[in-house]
Amino acid sequence: MKRTQQDLHQAAVAEVIAHYLWDCGELSEDVPSRSLKDRVSRALNGSVMSVETLRWFIEAFEMDDNHRKDLWETTCFVENDLERGIAYTLRSRRPMAKPQRHRTVSLFERYSVGPTRSLAGRRTYHTIRAVEDGVDAYFLNYEPWASAIEVLQGGALGERCTYGNGLTGIDILLSERLREMQTTTLEYRVEFPSDCRNTTEVRRPAFARAENVDMAVEFVSAELPRKLWWCIWDDHLEGSAVREQELALQGRTARMATPFVEETVVGFRWEW
Repeated sequence: MKRTQQDLHQAAVAEVIAHYLWDCGELSEDVPSRSLKDRVSRALNGSVMSVETLRWFIEAFEMDDNHRKDLWETTCFVENDLERGIAYTLRSRRPMAKPQRHRTVSLFERYSVGPTRSLAGRRTYHTIRAVEDGVDAYFLNYEPWASAIEVLQGGALGERCTYGNGLTGIDILLSERLREMQTTTLEYRVEFPSDCRNTTEVRRPAFARAENVDMAVEFVSAELPRKLWWCIWDDHLEGSAVREQELALQGRTARMATPFVEETVVGFRWEW
């Protein structure tokens, strides 16, 4: 059968994407690149482009930040189906204290609001994958009014720093230095003074891609919130939510999971 130029083009694109997926471990090397051809074809002719497929194109062809943003916007994923993934809502990127040398494989974060309506703590289970050799620390951003930080698994506390406009962070020194593509799991918690503030929201920023994100907030206060929303913001610290979805409490807890977050801020807000 004679192959057309379009067939060769699609096959070449599928080959590039397959090599990327093989290298990062998302696809077994036993799976041939031709298995991606139909998916690539649908994306290139504009009929179907899933969030995952778009990410494959962006990562496999090493597109820069401007091209990434343009692609997310032109494919309308910036509208963010809350159950498919959330990306590119930041109006500007706040400075980072250190380069991010990892990607998040999974993130389970649990917030607790105490009897005085103030944030009592957050506990995090976090699996990360190194994107280069020699990754020996994870930089944890935390609220400046926190009273204590404890690493329960995977490392030990290192140097603290203050940077940007009121941002604070601390190194978690990993138990073992990671090679590229190696993973490790961290468990840590942050505690807050009981009289610090009347809490009405929690925000989690994501700059590089974080996958399998599961967040929840539990209210141990005598009074439960009157209303609660899952929210997307365009800034870590300031402004109102750019999109939100009202949630019902399950007992005393609200929970939301999403396949990924990237270049965005997500979390919960509520009214007493």
